[in-house]
Amino acid sequence: MNASHVSSLGGSVTPAAASAAAAAAPGTARRRFLDFVRAPTEHRPVVSPFLPKPDVVDNALRHLSLPTTGDAVVDEIALARAVDYEPMFMVGCTQFIFPWELDTPGGGAELVRHRLHTTAGTWTKHLPRGLTMGSTEASFPVQTEADHAYFQAACGGVAQRQEEIRAFFRQWRLKVADDGVIVIGHVNPYWLAHQIGQATWFLHWHDFETTYRRSMAAVYEASLFIFTLALEEGFDFMSASGLGLEMTSPDLFAAMDVPCLRDYANWTHERGGLFWYHNCGRTQRFFDAGDFDRIEADVLETVAPPPAGDNELAAARARLRPGSCTKGNLDLGLLRDGSVAAITAATRSMVEATRGQAHIHSTADAVLPGTPPENFLAHLQTARAMTI
Repeated sequence: MNASHVSSLGGSVTPAAASAAAAAAPGTARRRFLDFVRAPTEHRPVVSPFLPKPDVVDNALRHLSLPTTGDAVVDEIALARAVDYEPMFMVGCTQFIFPWELDTPGGGAELVRHRLHTTAGTWTKHLPRGLTMGSTEASFPVQTEADHAYFQAACGGVAQRQEEIRAFFRQWRLKVADDGVIVIGHVNPYWLAHQIGQATWFLHWHDFETTYRRSMAAVYEASLFIFTLALEEGFDFMSASGLGLEMTSPDLFAAMDVPCLRDYANWTHERGGLFWYHNCGRTQRFFDAGDFDRIEADVLETVAPPPAGDNELAAARARLRPGSCTKGNLDLGLLRDGSVAAITAATRSMVEATRGQAHIHSTADAVLPGTPPENFLAHLQTARAMTI
């Protein structure tokens, strides 16, 4: 998408600056995580659940008779220390590219109006009351070819919010400190940063691919500007995510996703950073075809097993170069609804299937609300006991 891997919107962080910003104290959770990703055969495997919901963390602390604060970040850090795992935190950024505002005077009894000021004019979106953006296919902002002009103009305006973005990222780094790694939230140019619905993007790609590619390029440039700030403020991983074969096709994935993902990985590596890729769907074919290996991600999650995915962990792991870390892959339904014995057995199988390999022991997506604390702790404690 961008042969020079340099955003036209702003500055470019140097590898030295990225390394200095990402420095972590020896022995800390952040340092253990980063050391393992960079040299997995030389360090203890990482145990790191994917974004457990606040109620899960709160209940786990209470189960251990530990105090809670009501602050999700502080509480997960406390739980990670108690159980000896390495937490990860994900911080979104698309709100800085598309800072939609609620336009109360522009609404009515039945409709709510949202607006976004751009150099192409004011982009507006009317939704029925009670409906939020992204809740249905018709609720996404990009609906027509004309909307792409507003979309592209909005991407070009992100540099105006540099100080706001930098302050937001700095606040997060100070809060997490060296008690965990921070992953930048997914921008995903092929989904137009979640400003278009999954059915609509297929139609737009089919009907006016050139326009769609311009929008992809615009949001890619905007995301590189944000990634530069994230690296400078000490974020540990740049990232993107993708769809499994339940929502895309092999040809579309190869045409839309892979080139952009490789560009992201190259851009990040050229600046001394690490790249994280998330796909929680049916992806075994992407492993088998070598698509995932070609991305050259440093961390690739979630290797979801049936029924949510279709991956067999050892087979998927075997399709990647030795230095690329997989992350996953405990089924979320099992974790929430299964017995402690079943969860313990599944976790043991995960550890055995990847012993001696570059694998981060985790869940197959964000831990579901309502997951019993004894189940969550059984997974974490079993994984850690087997990787000391």
